[in-house]
Amino acid sequence: METPKSTLEILRGSVEALLTIAGQKQNQLAEGIDLPNYAVSRRQSGRSPWSFDEADAIARHFGITTLALLAGAESACEFYASRRGTTVVKLVAAPATARAAAEDPSTAPEPTWPETAEPQLSESAPQGVDDVTELPAPAPCVLCGLAATTALEGFPQHVTADDCEAARTAASTQASPIATEAKQEAEHPAPTPSEAPETAPRPRPARGERPTRPRQDRSDTKDAGVAFLRSNIENALAKHDGDLEAAQAFLIRKAIPHAMELLDITRKSGRYDVVAFPWMPEIFSKPTKDKTDQIWEARPKWSRAWDSLPLGTHTVDALDINGAFLSALKTHLPLGELVHSEGPIDTVKQKRSGVHLVTPGEWTHEHLPNPLGSRDEDGPLWITEATLRLMNRAASEKYGQLCAPPEIHESWTSGSTEHLLEYVRAALTQVRAEAIASDDAVAREYVKAMYSKLVSTMGDSNYNRDLHRPDWMHIIRSQAFANLWEKAFKANAAGLHVVGVKDTDELEVIGDWQKVVDARGRRIFPEGRGVTEVKPKKQRVITIGSEA
Repeated sequence: METPKSTLEILRGSVEALLTIAGQKQNQLAEGIDLPNYAVSRRQSGRSPWSFDEADAIARHFGITTLALLAGAESACEFYASRRGTTVVKLVAAPATARAAAEDPSTAPEPTWPETAEPQLSESAPQGVDDVTELPAPAPCVLCGLAATTALEGFPQHVTADDCEAARTAASTQASPIATEAKQEAEHPAPTPSEAPETAPRPRPARGERPTRPRQDRSDTKDAGVAFLRSNIENALAKHDGDLEAAQAFLIRKAIPHAMELLDITRKSGRYDVVAFPWMPEIFSKPTKDKTDQIWEARPKWSRAWDSLPLGTHTVDALDINGAFLSALKTHLPLGELVHSEGPIDTVKQKRSGVHLVTPGEWTHEHLPNPLGSRDEDGPLWITEATLRLMNRAASEKYGQLCAPPEIHESWTSGSTEHLLEYVRAALTQVRAEAIASDDAVAREYVKAMYSKLVSTMGDSNYNRDLHRPDWMHIIRSQAFANLWEKAFKANAAGLHVVGVKDTDELEVIGDWQKVVDARGRRIFPEGRGVTEVKPKKQRVITIGSEA
């Protein structure tokens, strides 16, 4: 049985079809309905929803009723054509310049609205159309967007409305690969040697003659993001006549929309499609507004037992980890809708990420915090991909097999990449470094607001309507906690005594932390304000037992 389309899917299909027959570009629609081009792109790609007011604006832009727009691509196109005294077939066959000219208010007749706004459905077949040709390969129909094997007057299109409906039914039927292959072989049997063409294959054009898809490399993409951030800061200062406090307050208010626009800019060369509003399993639902969902982020809150420290008087240094959430943007995030699986799963080999119901191994080490964080209850719990990978590392031989690997009972995962927010992170890191070097408090606070608010609102917030990924929010937060645990592990391996970890960015150690190095001779804790550096926060002196 065919799954009915949602209203948003119908609306997106109508908009796409109307742009085609009107000969318009997406930026023309954006200008006509008073939205930024990137916002229209997000809504048409499904990364954010159209609103009712925007649907009304689209209908006014094309000169049709909202009911016709929401009735589907066929009805919207028929209504659009009838208002102009023509047919859809003639509009499609007309050159784009002619269609654009028809949209000029100075030449187009004023549309008259019918007594009723009820949209008229297209007829079953266009009469009197003889220029029907077979396409050498299926192409998207200009009416319904699904594959068509015929063309009307040179444009890919199903001949009748029934053909469009049949294409929808076929698309919704998920045939098995074996059945599909058998059907194709039955309809198009392989040619026998006697039937094989005798002509030589067509030579491929030289590499310089082949059309190439323009691509941006990493530096271009990051530079575009950096330029966007610098421009926002300059415009804010100019708008407020150099008033630093007013400009800073304005930029912080704009941090969320600017962060989403930065994500769009840095995704232009991305190879992965991202689902911004996927369906989420029940474990991400909050039972009440004041309670959390079922995902455990492994937030560290640990202090070492004093009787496990050497006797004597010690100076405890509290180190502040710079840009903890900014660094955590580099983590494995699921791209699409999460899919359920039972039993163990190797997400590293399968390149997947998500959340997992696990039973953790026992932790018996007093000198290090538990990678699972401070948990009072025993038994299975839902953890994120970042926590799972950290616990598996702690159980590995490289880390000294500190615990048993967690037992995975079930998972919700999707294909993933570690580089989804990498260009966002790189652009923010560069502008942050420039702000610190020039002592620019406005830019520094602006960058901080962007990455902190992006993480806090991408889950479930009325302040960010362009993204709903609570799985990303939990994974990024867990990654920040995992990064802090890694620093504690390295400090202990270098001979420092780890005394405590707090929140996401504080590590307490005993020892000369400024001189400890790793196996390669590099300083583990370089001092500074960069994201790879730490800065001393405070000191305190403790005395353990007696030296006597």
